[in-house]
Amino acid sequence: MSLPLIFLGLFMGAVMSIYIPMISQTARLMGSGPLANVPFFFIAFVTSLVVAFATGNRAAEFGKIFNLPLLPLTAGIMSAGMIIGTSFLIPRVGIGTFFVLAVSGQVIAGMIFGQLGLFGAPQTTITLAKLAGVAFVIGGVWLTTFR
Repeated sequence: MSLPLIFLGLFMGAVMSIYIPMISQTARLMGSGPLANVPFFFIAFVTSLVVAFATGNRAAEFGKIFNLPLLPLTAGIMSAGMIIGTSFLIPRVGIGTFFVLAVSGQVIAGMIFGQLGLFGAPQTTITLAKLAGVAFVIGGVWLTTFR
């Protein structure tokens, strides 16, 4: 793995740590987690269109939207659920605990998905070292959540 990819991943994690609390704040200001999704997804939609058009002629790619299988489209439902869940959890458990739990869930799910080669991920074997890493992650969750 190259250093630029590592830095891009770290940057994306940092952006997540900013935008998720912003959505939670939007839900608080609007008084509704589900309604906080509306401006979020509208702006995300417009931004996606701008980036798509700015990076070249996308007419052929846009035509493929109507041929997508339904299963990958459920990611939109998952995204809405993440935003609503975030809006609910952050005020109740705190931002630090939320992120520790969220990253821990990602690490555990990522290890399982990699083992099974799901969702187009390269298949990787679960090793004792990876299991030890997950044990440390769970220990970190306990330390940061229950003090």
